[in-house]
Amino acid sequence: MSYTPANRAYRGHFLADSKEFLRALGDPYTYWPGNPDFVFGFLWGIPIPVVTMTVHLYAANIAISPAAYTNLLQTYPLYFIFVLHPLLFAIIFGALGTKICRRDERISELLSVEEQRNRELCEANARLTEVDRLKSEFLANVTHELKSPLVTALGYTDRILGKHLGEINDKQIKGLEVSKRNLQRLRGLIDEILDFSRLEAGVARFDMTTVDLKGIVAIALENIALKARERKLSITPHLPPGVAAVDGDAHKLCQVITNLLDNALKFSPDGAEVRLEISPADKQWHISVVDQGKGIPPHVLCTLFERFRQADGSLSRPHNGVGLGLVIVKKIVQAHHGKVWLESAEGKGTTAHVLLLAAGTDATGEGNSSELKEVAHADHFTD
Repeated sequence: MSYTPANRAYRGHFLADSKEFLRALGDPYTYWPGNPDFVFGFLWGIPIPVVTMTVHLYAANIAISPAAYTNLLQTYPLYFIFVLHPLLFAIIFGALGTKICRRDERISELLSVEEQRNRELCEANARLTEVDRLKSEFLANVTHELKSPLVTALGYTDRILGKHLGEINDKQIKGLEVSKRNLQRLRGLIDEILDFSRLEAGVARFDMTTVDLKGIVAIALENIALKARERKLSITPHLPPGVAAVDGDAHKLCQVITNLLDNALKFSPDGAEVRLEISPADKQWHISVVDQGKGIPPHVLCTLFERFRQADGSLSRPHNGVGLGLVIVKKIVQAHHGKVWLESAEGKGTTAHVLLLAAGTDATGEGNSSELKEVAHADHFTD
């Protein structure tokens, strides 16, 4: 027989069991009369000498009696070996029982330790969940409180720029415009954190209706138009004929497309083209946003849907943001029973994909027999 890994494993188990058996022979429990296996082995071994000597007496036509057994032992000392069988069986069975008993004890100890660790992990997880909930509430409260004075500051900045509070010179106008841009950037960051906190805490409201994705795209393009013009970037939409209807929250879906377009513009070189395409895909609508950036390494790509992660996480990065845009996109898409993912190759740009269920299709992909709601067009909501 060849010496295979299975043979080696069997030999290893055999040696381990043998060592355990030898240790059991030195355990006092093996020889204790209260050990049921010891008693069973002794009783199991009694028939061997009794039957052997009885057959001998019967064959020799000797009447069976205690004296006959004694005489037989004196005449044939070899029978003492048979007499020792009950004790031998008692020791073997007792050792086997001890081995099993000790193994069960070790298993019980390990299970107790494991249960204790599981309890500790459950308690730690409960504490972490509570801390996470408190953190989300804290972020939501802080960002809400920060937003109020920020809106006031932006309002007064606009009033001053509009010369409603008196004349201002060109230097003052330039300084106020810089201040306004930074205030708007700060408001964008606060809105992003506030949206994330609400989604994370599960308190975000979704006003679900049947909407046309083409109308949502139109609003998203308006939202991003100024940034595209500043960097001489073009956005080319490829939209299907007719209505691309989905059941969802128009504002939230507009936020998804705006965030994806914003990311594409952010990482595209000046003068490049960003392509946005909507196409049907088996009771779903497939949205893709393609940029011409430098691409994302694979080890970074798999982390971008984690909170506070960015393709470039260094403090010297040229792009603004706190790394929540894609997390918000993912949570909104998942709330619509959709899917989102990225494809990228270094030097070849990045494509963001979103799959959304077509209107009237439930989460299992089956059509809804109820009549579809009227499609809400883009002019039915504002950004």
